[in-house]
Amino acid sequence: MDKGYEKEAFRTVCIKKSVLQKFKGFSKRQGKSHSMTLLAMVEFFDHNGISPDQRMNETIVGLKYLIKKRFNAMVAIMRSIEKEQTLPTVSMIQALFQQELEPEEEEGWEGDFDFFEQQLTEKQTPSDPELLDTEIQVPKIVHEHLKEEMEALKRDIKHVLDHLVPVKNRLGKDYLKLDLDPELIERYQQKIKNP
Repeated sequence: MDKGYEKEAFRTVCIKKSVLQKFKGFSKRQGKSHSMTLLAMVEFFDHNGISPDQRMNETIVGLKYLIKKRFNAMVAIMRSIEKEQTLPTVSMIQALFQQELEPEEEEGWEGDFDFFEQQLTEKQTPSDPELLDTEIQVPKIVHEHLKEEMEALKRDIKHVLDHLVPVKNRLGKDYLKLDLDPELIERYQQKIKNP
């Protein structure tokens, strides 16, 4: 007997013979009575909001493949976010803390010529042509520090150029005379030697 429906009476429904044979075979495979099989089918369609006329073109295996494919795409997006957003942010924060922890040095130029020399003397080009097109991201703090050094260097050069005096020579070529205090020249030399 059907659990929960023992006391209910049976009613007949007129069904075509071929449809009834399919339904009986389906009920047999489900291992339920005809009434319970029909009830389970109606509840399934109601609960899932599916019309019996709609065809679900995907099989379970196809749906599993689709879910796996979308999951892999999601993992790729998360790795991209980590690579392009999280890691640069971490490097900027580290640069910020590194700059705050560095002790204040005496006033003087803190330029780094080793980096520029390496860039000028480097003759090796990357074997991968895509590497030439990549953009290098520099943390904002390092960029600001380099801008300050550049401005200080410009001021020093302008000061030197302002103190160049043209000298006319009657016997040979004209030349430029540097009219600077020897102590100032010594200070510039120290800046260059000890960046």
